[in-house]
Amino acid sequence: MKIIQVLKNEFRDSLFLLKMSNDISNWEGVKQAVVVMATQNNCKILEQVGLMEGDAVEAAADDLIIAIEVEPHVKEAEILERLKGRLNKDDNKKSWESTTYTLEAALEKKPESNMVVISTPGKYAADMARESLEAGKHVFCFSQHVSVADEIELKKLAISKNLLMMGPDCGTSIIDGYGLGFANKVRKGCIGLISASGSGLQEVTTLIHKSGGGIAQAIGVGGRDLSSPMDGMMAEAAISLLIKDPQVKVLVILAKKASAIAQKRILQIVEKSKLPLVADFGLAEELVDNKKKGVVIVNNYEECAREAIKLAGLKWNIGTTHKEFIKWLGETNISNKKAKVVRGLYAGGSLCGEAVSIFQRSNLNLASNLSGPLESYLESEHVFLDLGAEEYTEGRAHPFIDYRIRVLELNKAFANQNVAVVVMDVVIGWGSNEDPASELVKGIRIARQKYGHGPILIASVVGTEDDFQQIEKQKTKLREADVFIAESNAMAVTYALEIINQRRGEM
Repeated sequence: MKIIQVLKNEFRDSLFLLKMSNDISNWEGVKQAVVVMATQNNCKILEQVGLMEGDAVEAAADDLIIAIEVEPHVKEAEILERLKGRLNKDDNKKSWESTTYTLEAALEKKPESNMVVISTPGKYAADMARESLEAGKHVFCFSQHVSVADEIELKKLAISKNLLMMGPDCGTSIIDGYGLGFANKVRKGCIGLISASGSGLQEVTTLIHKSGGGIAQAIGVGGRDLSSPMDGMMAEAAISLLIKDPQVKVLVILAKKASAIAQKRILQIVEKSKLPLVADFGLAEELVDNKKKGVVIVNNYEECAREAIKLAGLKWNIGTTHKEFIKWLGETNISNKKAKVVRGLYAGGSLCGEAVSIFQRSNLNLASNLSGPLESYLESEHVFLDLGAEEYTEGRAHPFIDYRIRVLELNKAFANQNVAVVVMDVVIGWGSNEDPASELVKGIRIARQKYGHGPILIASVVGTEDDFQQIEKQKTKLREADVFIAESNAMAVTYALEIINQRRGEM
């Protein structure tokens, strides 16, 4: 039996709705529960799980859909009564003594604050950022859906006031040891990072930590900053600040994609500083010719961390898992040895971009949503999905928190007999799901019950032993579900490529 309710013009925060969905799913007699705002993406999810019925079909984006599938013996009236009580218990409506409702009130209460963190729907974010900068505060803007024109205006305003405009769409920063957005607990040190790449910044900072190095500052500038038309305007300003920091002995710059103008801009200012630089310019269409001493250009995050450690005068302390991978591959259960394509199911867009770059260098055709929404793809194609892209996150929590989108895509991969390997990232730390491995393992087990052992699963876990989710516990749970854990995302993708090249050679 299915119970579908639509509450008109009833907005709720995506994190509250995720918690509510999980709570209801654990009620006795409930098979599944999806509580979401009726955005286009959320309606697609309801369709995939068979709950897009009744009044939900006519719901508007500002409406709240409650869709529940229950066992035949469950009484609808009892479920509806519990639902009423659960909604009235909305944590978002609790009154906290410390809560303020305007920026002006917050600044009056905390006049010593020098930074404003913004995580609102995108249509409100630009005005709030502008107000914060005018008040002389640095801004960390997690929000997406801010226009390019607004971003340029805000960054020009910030630069004129000698302030940081981190974002919009800034996933990660570590300022004076405090993580903003999604970040990991890493030791202090001499390496300063500027990044237009959130999950990439997490990957590099955690690899540096694992190898014994430390982070002075890690400044996120938003995913578009190093591409045209921003061309690195905030990255340049951030480097200027790091150059003045006596802690910083090595600079690192990361980008999803860097324009030629941005690259030249960065290299010119670094040359004046005389600090060594490691740069990963991502999916740059053209790398500028670099002849500057003390500058190392790399093409993946592991190599970036390795070179930064080296320039800091330390020894790379992370071993390879290749021998273990070969041994594991020989022992694992492979249900379809004729399958020849890879599915990359990523929560981190930068890690997805790195995977695409590695595959492209091997001259393999692939499809990805990194350049825009991917309406369809061939079942016989290599496909890499950034599940944190705007088309997936509108009206719902980021996939670092909400694993339902990934589990649905994982189910599709298991259903496709052409899929040989699934590559995934598991990101822990501040802001992320409290137990992401358990969420993923649950999805893996459901898919295997339905389709058999399925494709080879390879994952990398981004995090440190000091993160509250405890990286070794996360790895253990994944290994128990027959998932191979690579030492980095780059190596996870390389292992997948090794399997594909071997099978192509057997054709």
